[in-house]
Amino acid sequence: MSFKCCLYGCNFVHMIHSSKIHELVDVVPIFSIGWVTESGERVHVRKAKCTSFHSSGETMNIMIIDSGQIRKINRITITEFNGEEVIL
Repeated sequence: MSFKCCLYGCNFVHMIHSSKIHELVDVVPIFSIGWVTESGERVHVRKAKCTSFHSSGETMNIMIIDSGQIRKINRITITEFNGEEVIL
């Protein structure tokens, strides 16, 4: 989602703070998500759902809907949630 600034014509992009991810997965049961792996690879999943949060929300397990694969993700490595940029 982006908005046009009426005075300068610049784009404002909606961003999500990483601390809010645990709240969003309760509201949005199926979502897209992107993150960076330990090796620096960027991963994007179009359809996923959260199966659990651990360590006070520091990590989460997601199930990739298409394959049924479970992945553990560190919250600070998430770069995108449902098409919105995630910031630290």
